[in-house]
Amino acid sequence: MKVEIKARMLTAGNRSLYLEYYETGFRKRENLHLYLIPDDAPNARKLNEQTLRKAQEIQAQRILTPPSFEKKEKREENEQTKTMTMTWLGWCDDYVRCAMTDGNCKKMIQHKDVVRRRIEAYLKRAKKTDVLLKDVDRDLVSGLFGYMRSYRNRKQIRTNGGRLAAYTLVLFEETVKAIFNKAVRDGLIAYNPIQDLSKEERFHAPDKHREYLTADELKRFLSVEPQTFMEEVVQRAFGFSCMTGLRLGDMQRLRWSDIKDVNGVLMVSLIQHKTKRPVAVPLNALAISLLPPRPEDGKDGIIFPLVKKPDNVAKYVRRIKNKAGIEKDFTYHSSRHSAATLAITAGAELYSVSKILGHGSIASTQVYAKVNMEKKVEAMNLTNGVF
Repeated sequence: MKVEIKARMLTAGNRSLYLEYYETGFRKRENLHLYLIPDDAPNARKLNEQTLRKAQEIQAQRILTPPSFEKKEKREENEQTKTMTMTWLGWCDDYVRCAMTDGNCKKMIQHKDVVRRRIEAYLKRAKKTDVLLKDVDRDLVSGLFGYMRSYRNRKQIRTNGGRLAAYTLVLFEETVKAIFNKAVRDGLIAYNPIQDLSKEERFHAPDKHREYLTADELKRFLSVEPQTFMEEVVQRAFGFSCMTGLRLGDMQRLRWSDIKDVNGVLMVSLIQHKTKRPVAVPLNALAISLLPPRPEDGKDGIIFPLVKKPDNVAKYVRRIKNKAGIEKDFTYHSSRHSAATLAITAGAELYSVSKILGHGSIASTQVYAKVNMEKKVEAMNLTNGVF
């Protein structure tokens, strides 16, 4: 059996590695969940060499002990049987099991299982728990979405009457869509029935209000005299994020080895924890001043020893902003919004801001340009009625 390492290009510019097994009349793929970053990314050569070595180690293991695959004829017969007998609920069970074997995080597995249970509850109410996957049509999916609109969470009955938030419903739809998309890829159904739903039948998230700090508010936030060590850490980290756009998860992992001198320019360069995309941001004078003293022994270590839980970080942010007399209700993530808005307000190009934030698409960054325009219109409207 021939075993080769191959790569598939992803939308963000990364390449996903997989193994392809080949025998006469038979071809099979195995996703390695290893990714090569773009060649122009910081440390790309070193990181890609390490990733490729891991892929080659797995390839060597597979060559020594090849996995056993069913013969093509038997596999096609089994797939045909599966198509004719697989129920919608049975496929949902398979989808959750795949999430476990594919190494999804615990939170994502729990979410997918909740979606499965909601589908099960709906089918029980509709008395269609045995409906075959191939027989699921737009009417059944429309009924499911209607059921979710009327669903009430008893634990949150005091909050909005227990109704599910718009973002929760959008995420629910995305997961149901993913369940059907996997069935299409596996050849169990011809197309995704969600495609037949009208715009009114589907879920839509309202425009997000992205709270951010103005330059004056950030100055006030940073001028507060911290009372504890952790207050100072959070204050410095928040200001650093306002200058670099780094998320809290990246700040909690930021090490001195991520701070690099590139041709005389000090930069923070890392692979984002959330998106796995590389990002490199030049540090301005304020960002550099917010860095604590570097260890004299030159040891690598965490720069900002923040508490682990985001809620606990948020408590310190609120404490500092209250001392600064800032009335806005914002979280640590508002530092990222602030970085984008401050840069665009100062005249930075959307493309440059997009690269600083590590966005996969400039469309994600355009939201901040819209916020900036709204503020300009608001400022101009202050003169209405004056003349």
